[in-house]
Amino acid sequence: MRASCIDREKCAGPGSDWRPNDAGSRGDGEDHIKRGHADPDQTHDSREFSPKVQTGRHTSQFPSSESSEQLLLMSPPDHGVFGPRRLLRLLVSAAVAALSGVNAEESMSSVGSDPGPGGTAPVRPFRLDQVRLGGGLLQEKRDRMKNFVREFDEQRFLILFNNQAGRSNPEGLALPGGWEDGGLLSGHWAGHYMTALSQAYADQGEKVFKEKLDWMVAELSECQKAITARMTGGGGGGGGGDDEEPEAPEIIRVPGKFGSALKLEGQGQAEYVTLPQEAINQLRDFTIAGWVNMSTTQTWSRLFDFGQDTTRYMFLTPRSGSTGSTPRFAITTGGSGGEQQINGDTALPTNEWIHIAVTLAEGTGTLYVNGEVAGQNTAMTLNPTDLGNPGNRWIGRSQFGDALLQATVDEFHIFNRALTSEEVQSMQDSATGSTDGGNIAWYKFDEEGGSTVEDSSPNGRSAGIAGDGGSGGGGADWIPTHPGYLGALPEDTVLRLGPPRWAVYGGNAETNTWAPWYTQHKIMRGLLDAYYNTNNTQALDVVTKMAEWAHLALSIGDKNHPDYTGNLTRADLNSMWDLYIAGESGGANEVFPEIYDLTGDERHLATARALDNRASLFGASVEDKDILVVLPKNNPGPRRPDRLHANSHVPQFVGYLRVYEHSGDSDYLDAARNFFGWVVPHREFASGGTGGNYPGSNRNTELFQNRGNIANAIAEAGAETCTAYNMLKLARNLFLHDHDAAYMDHYERGLFNMIAGSRSDSSSTADPGVTYFQPLTPGSRRDYGNTGTCCGGTGLESHTKYQETVYFRSADGSALWVNLYVPSTLTWEDKGFTVTQETKFPRGDTVKLTIEGDGPLDLKLRVPAWATAGFNVTVNGKALSCAAPRPGKYLTLRRTWTAGDVVKIHMPFTIRTERALDRPDTQAIMWGPVLLQALGSPSGGAGSFWELSLYRHLKLDGDYSRAAIRQTGTTASGDPLFTAPGDLAVRPYYISDTQPVSSYFRRVEPEVVFGGLDTGVPNRKRNDGLPNYDVPVAGIESPGSDGPTLLDVIWDEAPFASHEQFIKVVNSTVTSFVDAGVYSAEERTVILEKAREAEEELS
Repeated sequence: MRASCIDREKCAGPGSDWRPNDAGSRGDGEDHIKRGHADPDQTHDSREFSPKVQTGRHTSQFPSSESSEQLLLMSPPDHGVFGPRRLLRLLVSAAVAALSGVNAEESMSSVGSDPGPGGTAPVRPFRLDQVRLGGGLLQEKRDRMKNFVREFDEQRFLILFNNQAGRSNPEGLALPGGWEDGGLLSGHWAGHYMTALSQAYADQGEKVFKEKLDWMVAELSECQKAITARMTGGGGGGGGGDDEEPEAPEIIRVPGKFGSALKLEGQGQAEYVTLPQEAINQLRDFTIAGWVNMSTTQTWSRLFDFGQDTTRYMFLTPRSGSTGSTPRFAITTGGSGGEQQINGDTALPTNEWIHIAVTLAEGTGTLYVNGEVAGQNTAMTLNPTDLGNPGNRWIGRSQFGDALLQATVDEFHIFNRALTSEEVQSMQDSATGSTDGGNIAWYKFDEEGGSTVEDSSPNGRSAGIAGDGGSGGGGADWIPTHPGYLGALPEDTVLRLGPPRWAVYGGNAETNTWAPWYTQHKIMRGLLDAYYNTNNTQALDVVTKMAEWAHLALSIGDKNHPDYTGNLTRADLNSMWDLYIAGESGGANEVFPEIYDLTGDERHLATARALDNRASLFGASVEDKDILVVLPKNNPGPRRPDRLHANSHVPQFVGYLRVYEHSGDSDYLDAARNFFGWVVPHREFASGGTGGNYPGSNRNTELFQNRGNIANAIAEAGAETCTAYNMLKLARNLFLHDHDAAYMDHYERGLFNMIAGSRSDSSSTADPGVTYFQPLTPGSRRDYGNTGTCCGGTGLESHTKYQETVYFRSADGSALWVNLYVPSTLTWEDKGFTVTQETKFPRGDTVKLTIEGDGPLDLKLRVPAWATAGFNVTVNGKALSCAAPRPGKYLTLRRTWTAGDVVKIHMPFTIRTERALDRPDTQAIMWGPVLLQALGSPSGGAGSFWELSLYRHLKLDGDYSRAAIRQTGTTASGDPLFTAPGDLAVRPYYISDTQPVSSYFRRVEPEVVFGGLDTGVPNRKRNDGLPNYDVPVAGIESPGSDGPTLLDVIWDEAPFASHEQFIKVVNSTVTSFVDAGVYSAEERTVILEKAREAEEELS
């Protein structure tokens, strides 16, 4: 049977079988992803929300953000809690559909729901085990990650969970490390690891992954039972058997060099200090300085030690164990054998105040003692960014088993620059000397007492004093408040986020908190994935009990605290989710609708709604008012920062889609659509990432930047990999509802750049080998590792689920969507089809699809937006006769297929450049979907860009690959290598090593040229009002006069069918520039004459 698209000549007309989009789509192409604009001065205008869920047995109504009404506590339903309830519902819906004949696209209830994300959408994913990767780039990355997951000892994750359950641990086990060290984010990696195990098992059915997962689930189940069983032994809150706060460790403040100081005993009292991650994780050049008064001559104890483990760290010890016991600073990414050191010249005395400082800038590190240079190293190539995101950030404690510091510490400063020797000297006479104090953090230790160390810089980065070995208040001496809790930390670390204590983010394990609902989400997600991907019903039982606990925690709250006043209100919840980092809930709202679907228990849908971020973002996203960055006077939330943390909020919108899918409330779908449009393209780098730097923001690249702020957001740290992971989830899930190819264009860009580029091309089982930030500053290097961090965890997932979006299906089974070009085999048992995709993509641009199976099926092929040089399709060797497919659409082949049918696709990759929205001369080189990076460091030094002139190389087709940027070779793996003018080596972003690279370059085109003909006329810019970000600004777009040049606008119209068409474009463009006052009439004449003369040059 021939495809009808081959038979018809007027394929693009009425009745055509070539269709760019599926019926029912909201739109076609990028224009239909909403691009609302927002004035930063605009006030928040969110509506009052009281969405009501009609549930049959229960009605759950959450008050509006202004209301103090208490949340309705729902009791559990009478029916069973999982499995049979959902199965019965599916059987009934299937029977109704069969009798009524209702079209599935008209009523999705007629085809029932599928388990998991997108299970009620009109387009749905396949199970992971239905799609198997073939050989190629992604398989190579996947196999490296599977090796790490296979070799990692899963028993290490249970140590902290067992501690909370009062269960014993095997001798000799070490904690996973990083943030999984007993600190306030402990437990999240266990969830990521369970998800990775389930995905690795689904990939090829290797038993080792299921065995490890089944063991973890069984052990976690026992922990959950043991914790809940303790409720019969007392009624305490999170801290002990009585209704009292846990007794704080003894903290000693003594007279210091200036004011008070902290006395570190190293003997179970004040043992060491934990700093928040922002104090360290984005330093490059730095100064760390402080006063120390040592009480012993012990060696190798640390004034500070920041790192991930015993292979990646930087420390300063007042007394090394080397000859002479001199002070030493060291930094390494390769263990002690790879240390780059600065050694002092004299041993430091005990029982007197000593000022010690270390600075680093431009490869030179200097150690100061009492204001004088004590040592220097001028050949340092490492800086703190090479450490990744240090999970361990300590004053007084070592990454190794060295003795804790026994000393008094005062005035501890962290700067993001190297102080001059005069500035260091000035700090001998006062706490700050001639500086204003550490601009990243400054710990004076002047508090009257307690375990919190206040930050005296403007940043509010308080630290915590550990007096019990950093257990986070752990152990089995606490009594749970609600049944069903499961965690690696006491339940109190979750409950204290809300009233009456309102805990904030910080390093104090006894009083602060750090994204507790984020951690709960990761554990629950891991358990759900264990159920979906391996059919582990015990995992469903454990996660259902966790969900029941969550409903109590978010409705009743911290009921055993002495200051408890009653159930949580909507206003309470708004304040919780408004809080920076502490209130970060990850995508917790995505799991509860899924559990509702599996169990029929409406409490779980109500819990998902309780996680709505209503005070500061939800209403604005429904109304499409971009308030990701606001001025202080227009800040709509009670505690939200003016500039929102990206990865705190992206996953919330993934969860809103889950709420929509199981409630039908379209506000949640609108919110997700609009939010995505705020980020893409307005805050999207060429790599598909988001985040970046901003002048005056202390280089916190985890925050959202101003709308349209791309060139100005280029930073050493760059885009956070976690945020890219969640943006891909959001794009994927939006597509299930809207079927807009623009979502898949973003997914493809992010997958083959940010995600593929996040996994090192070196094999290692010591760490997951993934990035945290992906730097954008020209000449910067990627760092890989990240055991225990958020990006390390999402990396475990990303590289074991590459197949999840390659194919989708319509809910009624009538269509197959081919979204990504990845070597793979789809087995669609229900339809009797097997589809094998053979391709070298993205190393090559041809695809072969072999269909095994017989019957009618719409085959929908994505035509990438970048495929402007053609998308050529043949079926069984015969080319389609219809109109050329349009980039950014789907091409539908409607056909009754016969086993052995072959579809071939050729979509030529071309070189193009993409301009930053805010600065047109800052550009990226793209090859198909792949960002190309320049190798090496720009010759201009730090902060400079490679400069390229390319227009004189172009011909009428506008193809940069003909002469400007040429492919000149391939790697052993088949990756293309290119050369740009000046013999600049250029290669794909996804090649993952530690060489210096540049994602952006500066376009330098000083004069109007056509081929080798120079007009002598300057290539001036048009004033498009784009901002020139030359100075720090505080949350508003700066006025400016930047814009594209004349040649930019002309060549944007390429390819040109003829020289005559080219002249027409030159004429109209230069005329518009004359009208705008950019050029004179005389200059226009010169430009046109040269353009006419250039026919041979451009042919």
